[in-house]
Amino acid sequence: QALCLSQAAECALLRRCATCCRISARGPCLLEAMRTLHLPNRRMGRKYVTLEDLALECGCLINLADPVESIKHRISSNKFCPVQNIHFTINGREIPNDAKLRDHLDMHTRFLLTWSSPMA
Repeated sequence: QALCLSQAAECALLRRCATCCRISARGPCLLEAMRTLHLPNRRMGRKYVTLEDLALECGCLINLADPVESIKHRISSNKFCPVQNIHFTINGREIPNDAKLRDHLDMHTRFLLTWSSPMA
């Protein structure tokens, strides 16, 4: 069903659903909500974590002799984002990928984990 411009404006004012033309006071009806995909915290994230937190989140053991990039690969598979979009920073300085974890961190040091997923 094609709506004319005045009907479309009326639908927007009354919060009327475009698919079933029901009036809803709370916003779009269930059919309209089912058509949209809502992915909370999907595209980016920033949080302060420790290596213990990451081990629990990834479900793996973390060895301090491993390079930083190995942890980023595990996060990348969980968050569905590329490794180059994952950043570890401590005191405003980024930890390089080829550095060993023990050079910059221990299991209880908090650092900023930032990741972002590009739009698909």
